[in-house]
Amino acid sequence: MKKRHGQVLILILLIVVVALAVGLSVASRNITNLRTSTQTEHSQRALTAAEGGIEDILSRLSEVAPVGAGVSEEYTVPVGDISANVTVTAKTVYEATIQPGEVGQINLIGATCSSPPCQIEIEWAKKGDLSEKDENGFASIETILVIKNDDGTYRQDRKAFKGDSQASQSNESGTSATTPCSGESGFYERCTPIAWQTGSEILRIRPFWLKATVTVSSGNLTFPVQTYDITSQASTEIGVTRKVQVRRNALPQLPAAFDFVLYSEEDITK
Repeated sequence: MKKRHGQVLILILLIVVVALAVGLSVASRNITNLRTSTQTEHSQRALTAAEGGIEDILSRLSEVAPVGAGVSEEYTVPVGDISANVTVTAKTVYEATIQPGEVGQINLIGATCSSPPCQIEIEWAKKGDLSEKDENGFASIETILVIKNDDGTYRQDRKAFKGDSQASQSNESGTSATTPCSGESGFYERCTPIAWQTGSEILRIRPFWLKATVTVSSGNLTFPVQTYDITSQASTEIGVTRKVQVRRNALPQLPAAFDFVLYSEEDITK
């Protein structure tokens, strides 16, 4: 009889241990799920607030944008029960990845040349990026410098530079080899300077064959602001932080088709 009582007691203890293990496992899983749910909720709230900060600044960028190269302005933007901290930085160096068929545009209105002759330096084809190179080399580019004459009319100075992409084909005729730049950053495969001319208002850059990441710097010119880098960061009360970054051109960019319309040297006919 005593032996049976001992076996029953052991069985009861075993059942209790198993029940406790299952209960602890369920409780642990519930706590983990609750923690994950809380983290997800706070992450979404922080992201929504950071995006709201970006949207608010973009809606009034002309009012809050800093003036001058490298100048930054900071703003606190309430978004619901969270505040986003937004930083807007003005940059005079143009950088963008341009796809074939698209055009990059650099604003030259207000650019000054203190010691002529002045040059604009164009770098393209980011080193180490295999998507910007094929078996023939790198993208070739066309540059279109739009210049305002003294009488108010406009003219354009078009040039094309080899990137060695498709260089053996006849449709590369008319392109020029690149020439060394004085201020190469070392991050690009190709660089060439073009001459700045009095009255220059817009520089347009079009890649051929491949996409190209392009950087345009002022050389010995003083450029106007080209882009605004906007960074918005928001945190919840438990410390979950999210950051959103965007880049906006200082002036609206005309689409690629305008090179064949507004900038055409021929009369426009219907």
